[in-house]
Amino acid sequence: MTDTLTAPIATREVTLAWSDALSLELDFMDDTHREFVDLLAATELADDETLVERFSALIDHTDDHFGREDQWMKDTQFSSSNCHAMQHDVVLQVMREGLKRGKEKGDLAMIRQMAHELGIWFPQHAQTMDAALALHLRRVGYDAETGIVSAPEALPEGEIHGCGGDTCS
Repeated sequence: MTDTLTAPIATREVTLAWSDALSLELDFMDDTHREFVDLLAATELADDETLVERFSALIDHTDDHFGREDQWMKDTQFSSSNCHAMQHDVVLQVMREGLKRGKEKGDLAMIRQMAHELGIWFPQHAQTMDAALALHLRRVGYDAETGIVSAPEALPEGEIHGCGGDTCS
């Protein structure tokens, strides 16, 4: 029988680590994604005392991260009403609800599960929706610092709807 006071604490592991497979070869997007992955890992590795704070920092980053991508879509006629932007909204809403429950009800297990699920969700999102956006941004010569499109002739005549590709994922 193991004494619960001396039993080892379970080792925490991260669900997602940065790898070349996540790179979209667009520095400003990859830098943001790298930061997301790092903050997600910090959340998953957090102890109970810092978990809510780490998850809150992840939400703050994600809100800014998604807001920038949504602005890039708007700046380049990659419609902000598409399923990519809608997925951003849904993910943020769920994360905020998780934070609220963590703060109000102390539901740390739910926050940990959400962080784990984000680590499963993010690669598919990045490799499908974000990859289509990155391709579009490169094609139109988009500068994220200035919002300038250096190849306006490559802009679509109307807004791109859906995910920017043939299918939504």
